[in-house]
Amino acid sequence: MIQRVPSLAVTPATLSTAGSDSRSSITVSDEDAESCGNVEEQTDERNFSTDEYFTKEFEQKVNEAARQENQKLNLNLGLPFDPSDLSRRQPIKILIRLLHRFLLLVENPLFRIWSQFIPLRLRQKLTFLAWKVYFPLHKLLIGRKTGLHPDVSLEYHALTSVMWWGRLRIFFIFQFPVTVQRMRFSLSQLHVCHSPEMYPSWRSIAKKSSSQRPSSNLSDMKARNGQKYCIHGHLFEVYHEMHDKSTPTGIAPNSKTISRANMTVTGKFIQHSSRPSNKVIFWIYGGAYLAGDSKGNMGIAEKMGMMCAHDGPLKDGEMRDVFIPDYRLVPEFHLDDAIHDITLAYEWLVCERGIRPENVILLGISSGGGLAVLLMQALAESRRKSIQTGEFKDECDLMPAGAVLVGPFVDYTKPKGSMKEYIKHDLIVNQSVFEEGIPFLEIVLGSHENRVRASPVFGNFEGLAPLCVCVSQHEVVYDQSMLLVKRAIDQGVDVSVGVWKYMCHVFPMLCSFIPEGRESFQFMSEWIKNH
Repeated sequence: MIQRVPSLAVTPATLSTAGSDSRSSITVSDEDAESCGNVEEQTDERNFSTDEYFTKEFEQKVNEAARQENQKLNLNLGLPFDPSDLSRRQPIKILIRLLHRFLLLVENPLFRIWSQFIPLRLRQKLTFLAWKVYFPLHKLLIGRKTGLHPDVSLEYHALTSVMWWGRLRIFFIFQFPVTVQRMRFSLSQLHVCHSPEMYPSWRSIAKKSSSQRPSSNLSDMKARNGQKYCIHGHLFEVYHEMHDKSTPTGIAPNSKTISRANMTVTGKFIQHSSRPSNKVIFWIYGGAYLAGDSKGNMGIAEKMGMMCAHDGPLKDGEMRDVFIPDYRLVPEFHLDDAIHDITLAYEWLVCERGIRPENVILLGISSGGGLAVLLMQALAESRRKSIQTGEFKDECDLMPAGAVLVGPFVDYTKPKGSMKEYIKHDLIVNQSVFEEGIPFLEIVLGSHENRVRASPVFGNFEGLAPLCVCVSQHEVVYDQSMLLVKRAIDQGVDVSVGVWKYMCHVFPMLCSFIPEGRESFQFMSEWIKNH
């Protein structure tokens, strides 16, 4: 019997600036010190300037470091060959093209039947029934042979065996060649993976909170049937037309004309009890700016709000309501439109809804983490400008209490290091997703200079609220996440970071299946409760 070693590399780790030295220090618990390795030494290797970051020598250096790290891992499901080579053979290529054309004909009706005609509760039950049947079989027949490392949980080994095949541009049961449409469908079904009885499960709270009639004094929040969407609390649809033609941050939509559509805030607001909570989580979903929606994130977002009750979810502590705003996606719209929509939604929350900024925590997933940083940078810049002009007032300071960044996608320049090499084993951002999604950055943003300016990791961090970064040491955004941590600390930001080993991109979203996801969820909720 193999005893599972904690996959946490830092748990929890706090990075802070020591005296006048900008070098970061990391505190690791004694329990995990042996399995962590020399984490401080790993951080010091990233002590470089921004100019050096774009040199060819540095690119070669980080690429080689990532390749060497890959050699230490159990790649390709532990097989002696790379199964993805099958898709490069001519007969398989022909089969792929035929299947792809067939799927283009039938996928829309199939997607519509699954998402619109099969009730969400039934979809959830079918999903977890399949998992309950599959996992014991994998444990018995395959065990710890397919994950990146034997130390990860058996659940993660089993999940790897299922999700690995999504990297192939070939049709294997439920894996399709990746397109933007299929990415959007997949992320719209995220709610299916977060049923009420799965982690964290609190049916007693559902009866307590849903039995009382919710109160809302705003006409722009329409109550919906939360039970239909498997929501414990009360669900509101948000629709509000902002009257200002430009936001206080100065962020404007990319379009030249200001229309009612791009000045309208929409999204989902989840209220746990009959009265609104004092503190709110501003949830920004991810999807590489290509996919994602508020509906698919309702289940997991509500559970985070429940976990952030001060006295625990089963006690009398106040849970945090959650607002999940919608924003426009690429390629139909520009990245600037997404930033504008998120900024407008935040201003609705604090200026129209009346939630004090110090009672708001941003939580961004992947590209949503990038939007969270961009929002705070815009708020900090607006504050600096108002101070310079002598117009600053304390009540005009809209900076939130802090932000949680889950696998933040914050560097939109040419992929290098972990972003380039870890697609060979990342279960979420694999080769197929990379090949489909990354080209849109160049199409939408254009030149290298524009991509640098658009990347939040290269922006100004001065004056930002505290950050909590949750990332895997072996996911695609690891290098840019650590660069963000370093730049934020160097500019005086209080940063806490949790680093797990051998996990895929945004692994906390898999908390219903894997214990590592549950550990990270607990880490983030504890940070939120302290802020």
